[in-house]
Amino acid sequence: MKASIEWLKEYSDIEVNPIELGDILTMTGSKVETIDQLGNDIKNVVVGKILEIEKHPDADKLVVTKVDVGNETLQIVTGANNIKVGDLVPIAKDGSQLPNDVKIKKGMLRGIESCGMMCSVGELNLTVADYPGQIEHGIMILDKKLEKDLGKDIVEVLNLKEDIIDFEITSNRPDCFSIEGLGRETAASLNKPFKNPRKNIDEKQIETKSELEGLKVDILAPDLCYRYVARIVKNVKIGPSPDWMVRRLKACGVRSINNIVDITNYVMLEMGQPMHAFDINSIAGKHIVVRRAKNGEKITTLDEQERKLDENNLVIADEEKAVAIAGVMGGLNSEIETHTKTVVFESAVFYGGSVRKTAKKVGLRTESSSRFEKGLSAQNALRAANRAVELVEQLGIGEVVEGKIDVYPTKQKINEIPLDVAKINGLLGTNLTKQEMIDILEKLEIKVKDDKVIAPYFRMDLEFVADIAEEIGRFYGYDKLDTTLMKADTTLGIRNKEQNIAKKIKEVLVNSGLSEIYTYGFVSTKDLELSNISEEIKKYAITIQNPLSDEYKLMRPTTIPSMMQILATNNNKKNQEVKLFDLSRNYKNSKQEIQNGEVPLQEEILTIGMYGEEVDFYSLKGLLENILEAININHYEVEKEMDNLSYHPRRCANLKIGTDSIATLGEVHPEVLDNYAISKRAYLAEVNITKLVKYAKAVKKYVEVPKFPAVERDIAVIVEESIEVGQIEKIITKKAKKLLEGMQLFDIYRNEKLGENKKSVAYSLIFRDKNKTLSDEEINEKMQEIVSELEKQLGAELRK
Repeated sequence: MKASIEWLKEYSDIEVNPIELGDILTMTGSKVETIDQLGNDIKNVVVGKILEIEKHPDADKLVVTKVDVGNETLQIVTGANNIKVGDLVPIAKDGSQLPNDVKIKKGMLRGIESCGMMCSVGELNLTVADYPGQIEHGIMILDKKLEKDLGKDIVEVLNLKEDIIDFEITSNRPDCFSIEGLGRETAASLNKPFKNPRKNIDEKQIETKSELEGLKVDILAPDLCYRYVARIVKNVKIGPSPDWMVRRLKACGVRSINNIVDITNYVMLEMGQPMHAFDINSIAGKHIVVRRAKNGEKITTLDEQERKLDENNLVIADEEKAVAIAGVMGGLNSEIETHTKTVVFESAVFYGGSVRKTAKKVGLRTESSSRFEKGLSAQNALRAANRAVELVEQLGIGEVVEGKIDVYPTKQKINEIPLDVAKINGLLGTNLTKQEMIDILEKLEIKVKDDKVIAPYFRMDLEFVADIAEEIGRFYGYDKLDTTLMKADTTLGIRNKEQNIAKKIKEVLVNSGLSEIYTYGFVSTKDLELSNISEEIKKYAITIQNPLSDEYKLMRPTTIPSMMQILATNNNKKNQEVKLFDLSRNYKNSKQEIQNGEVPLQEEILTIGMYGEEVDFYSLKGLLENILEAININHYEVEKEMDNLSYHPRRCANLKIGTDSIATLGEVHPEVLDNYAISKRAYLAEVNITKLVKYAKAVKKYVEVPKFPAVERDIAVIVEESIEVGQIEKIITKKAKKLLEGMQLFDIYRNEKLGENKKSVAYSLIFRDKNKTLSDEEINEKMQEIVSELEKQLGAELRK
C-alpha cells in the first residue's frame, strides 16, 4: 500500500523527516518497505523563456537559442525541432543534476558555447501520460501561465516534490489498506491527536429509501453480500479530474481516467472501501440484483475480456444480464462514458472468501478484490458512498439525489474483549497499569467500557486478549520490553520407537552403500498403469480435488511408481549402478469414506530400488536380513510371491512375521522395465515399517554366555525341485524346538544321479541346551524326528 506523506498530513501533524517517520512506523508494526523521495534528484533546473532561435553555423540539425531564466540570459545549443520563440521550457543550468545521476555542465557544441540544456519530459523522469500534449522525444513545453515563474525551480513550479511510503500490510489489517487507517496509525505512532477530516460524513443522517430515481436493489445471496449501499448523482459532467486528485492517485500508483471513475478510486484509497460506478441507463429495468451467477454465464469486463462464470461466483446484475463481477471488476456494458448523465455509486461488502475464489477462477486480481479478500467492515460502506457524493459536490460535476438505498441483511458483529490487565502484562512481560493500557488503546480509537475492550467497526481483527496485548505492546514499544529467559518448563525431546527404528534402518542402508531419496506423495493414473499396479490397490487411490497438475492427481496407494520414476531417470542419465531407498508414506482410502471426512490409512513404507552388475535378488534379500537383525527380529518366514504383477513371477518373495506380510522383494517385472525404458534388470523391495515396528525390539536383550557346549550336525536331504528351502527350514525349526540354536544353509546340489527334477539341500544345525550337556542319544533322536517329519511332509529322502 503506497501513501504520500502529504496525504497522511490530513490525519496527523507530521514533524519528522520521511526516513524518521518510516523507522517509527516500522517499530509500531506498520512495516515500511521503501520510501521514494521524488524530486530530490532534480537540482538547478528552472523555468526559462526562449527569446531567440538561430541556425548553428556549422551544423544543419542544431540551433542556437537565447533563453531568459529570470536573472540572466543563457545561450543554449539544441537539436530539438519542436520549439519556437516565446515557449517556456525547463532549463538545466550549468552544474545541474537530473534523474539517474545525470550531471549537466556548459561546454562547446561544434564551436558554439552551450550553457545548459533544455529538458524533455523523460529527462525529468516524467511521463507523457502525466502531461497530455507533450511529445516523447521533444522538449517539454510549459504552460504560458508559468511565465510569472521565470527562473524558479522546476520542482517547485510543477510540484514535483513528493515523499511516498510503500507499506507492507499484513492480511489481518484491512483497515490499513487505506490512507485513513494509515493516518490513524501515524497519529498514534507519533503520539499526536488523530485529525478525522471525514467527521462530517460520520455524523450525516441520510434517509433510506426503497427506490431512488426508479432504481431498486435486491440481495438474493445474503451469505455472500453483507450490505449494498447505492447513491445517485444526476446531471453529471464527465471530464478530467483536478490536479490535486490526479496527483494523489498517481502517488498511490493509480492512473487517472475521468472524474467519476477517479472518485471511486480515490475513495477506495482514502477509506479502504472499493466502489463501482454504473451508468443508470445501462441497468435494465433499473433493478440491481445481487445474485449467484448461472453456470456458464458470460460477462465482458472493463478490460474487454470475456469471462465465464459458474454458480459459485457472485455477480451484480440487472433484470437481463450481469453488469459486474462482485468485488472484482465491472462489466463493459455498464461503463461510465462521456455521455453518461446519471451515475449510481455502489458501495457494497462481499464475503472475502467468495471474492478470492472468483478472482482466481477468472484470472483477474484487482485492487478491489485484494481488499475484499481480507474482509471489510460493512459499516464503512455507507461512509464511502457518502464521501463519493461529497466529492461530486466539491468538484461541482453533478447534483446529488437526496436519500440512499441501503440493503443491510447481515449486520456486522462488534467484538467485546475483556481487559485482563494481569494476563496482558504476563504476555508482554510488562507492569503496565490499567489506565496506561486504556490510554494506548484510546489513541487507536479503541474504547474501553466496564473493563471490556470494544473493538471499533474498522478493527474486526480484534477478537482475543492476545490481540489487545499486541496493540498495547506495539505502542508501548517493543524496544522497551526487557530481554528475559523463558519462564516455561522445558522438556528433553526424544525419539519414539518408530523414529529410533527408522534411524537404525537408515544407518544400515547408508552403511551398505545406498543413497536416501525423497519423493512426492502424488502420482498419476498413468504411473499406476506403468508399474502394473493391481486393480485391488488402485481402488484405494485417493483423487485430489485441486491437483497441482494431472501428473499429481492421486495420492499414491503404493510407493512403487515413485521409485520406478527415479530409477528410470537415473538410467536415462547413464548411471551404471544405482542403489536407492526412500522412507515415506502411502495413502489408502481403505474404508472408502474419504468423501465423508474419514482420514486415509497412512503407512510408513521403506522402498528400496537398485540395479547394477553386482545387484541381484540375494543381495537385496541380504539387505533386508541385515535390517531385521539390526532391529532384533530373528524369526520370520520367506514365501514366494506369484501374483504381484509389478514383480517377476518367479523372482519375488514376501517376508512374513506371524500372519503379517511385512515386506515384498524381488526383481522388477520385464513389462514394467519396458514401460520405463529400463534395459537392465532392476530390483525393488517394499517394507511396511508401520507393521514392522510391532515386532521390532529397540534394545537388544542380554543373554548370558552359555555354560554348556554346543553340538553341530549336518543334514542333507533330497527333495523335489519345487520344494522351497523355507519349507524345509520351517519343519526343522518346529521339530528341533528350543534345542536348535542356529541353522545355516551351506549347499544346494543338482545332479542327474539324484533323479529328474531333484535337488539336494544341506544344512548345518547347531544344538544346545542351556541347562545341561546334550548326549549323542538325545541329538540322534532329535535328528531322526526331523528326518521323519521331512519325509512325511515333503517326501524328502536323507542323502547318504
